[in-house]
Amino acid sequence: MIASKSNKGLLAQLLRGGAGSALVQAANGFVALALSVVLARALGTEGYGLYAYAFSIMGLLMALAEMGFPTLLIREVAASKSRSDWRLLRGAVVRSSQFVLITATVVSVVGLLILNAFDDSLSLVEKQTWLYMLMLLPLAALTKIIASALKGLYLVVAGQTLEALLRPVLVLVGLMVLFYTMPTLRQPHYAMGAQLLAGAITMAVAMLVIRRQMPKAVWNATPQYQNLAWLKSAIPFTLISGAGIINNQADIIMLGGLRQVDDVGVYRVAMQVAMLVMFWLQAIGAFVTPHFARLYAQSDMEGLQRLATMSARVILFGALPAAMILGFAGEWLLGLVYGQEYLASFAPLLVLVLGQLLATFFGAVGPLLSMAGLERTIANSMWASVISNIVLNFTLIPIYGATGAALATSMTLVGWTFFLYLLSKRRLGIVCRAI
Repeated sequence: MIASKSNKGLLAQLLRGGAGSALVQAANGFVALALSVVLARALGTEGYGLYAYAFSIMGLLMALAEMGFPTLLIREVAASKSRSDWRLLRGAVVRSSQFVLITATVVSVVGLLILNAFDDSLSLVEKQTWLYMLMLLPLAALTKIIASALKGLYLVVAGQTLEALLRPVLVLVGLMVLFYTMPTLRQPHYAMGAQLLAGAITMAVAMLVIRRQMPKAVWNATPQYQNLAWLKSAIPFTLISGAGIINNQADIIMLGGLRQVDDVGVYRVAMQVAMLVMFWLQAIGAFVTPHFARLYAQSDMEGLQRLATMSARVILFGALPAAMILGFAGEWLLGLVYGQEYLASFAPLLVLVLGQLLATFFGAVGPLLSMAGLERTIANSMWASVISNIVLNFTLIPIYGATGAALATSMTLVGWTFFLYLLSKRRLGIVCRAI
């Protein structure tokens, strides 16, 4: 009876605490879909393909720019706050910001040099699209660091809003005004330019928010640095982040290299719509991550098990309705919302939905293991999945096109998630599954 009441209380806490996170994720999903509709209809499959391809490359460059510090910062801030170690908390925020700003700037400069080397082979539209993307990179990286600091302070909704919602909203509003008042500007480089402007505004807002939300004791404390320890911990997080981004972007990048750019636009639409299934995993996962860190730091394995199980159930049963709607009415919705030229997105959409639904069965197992200090093992497993993903994409894309990319991505996602489930069970004694 006591355990039952405890579980009910945990469920209520999850639903209450995750409600704000879920609301942000829902808003982000809606805005992302709306933005993809505006871009897909305005740019066409070729223009949208170029835009999506540039954004995928930016995802890879972000891994180099961040060097694993956003995830590390969540853990360090949450742990320092639980101990009221304000000196170490301030040091972690300051050093992470400095490091990421420097690395992001270096990555952007190198990218500009490479872009200049290929100047003669690129059209003006292509050059400007890539240029704006590289200029956006440092702004996005620093904003993510600030958002991670807020998440570590348990201000998950504020962090998610800055990281995932504010910039897309600004871009959506800006492009709706621009594209529908001046149709001649419906080009991918103007879309990327809107991202750059919105990125600058978002970073400025993020700096104001962190100033207001950080405890006063932190600003009054003399920062304490653990540079070597942080760098050692950041390396596996870099490998994890890099592997995750490659896994997420390899399909688009290889599709663009092995097929036509139009296929990238078609597949990007399928990816965007399929993310509705992952909504609860992202929302609940973001909420429970700092709590995983706190419970593990307190050696509360019973509490960790309850949180892992209950969050997995909320994630799975939240994902089921979206998966069913897309499975039964996805083709009709694609034609209605995106237009007839994107009906080819339905087959890859079905494959992606199935893979993501299976992955949600294991809940937030990735964040659980990362917050429990198993980041090196996760990094090794993720790079194994990267190799598998690349091989599968290389094999399936030439035969099945966008559907082959979806098959490769789904197979890799499900296989890797199941491995993490086994790892959690063996190393932590935590069974992270919904049923």
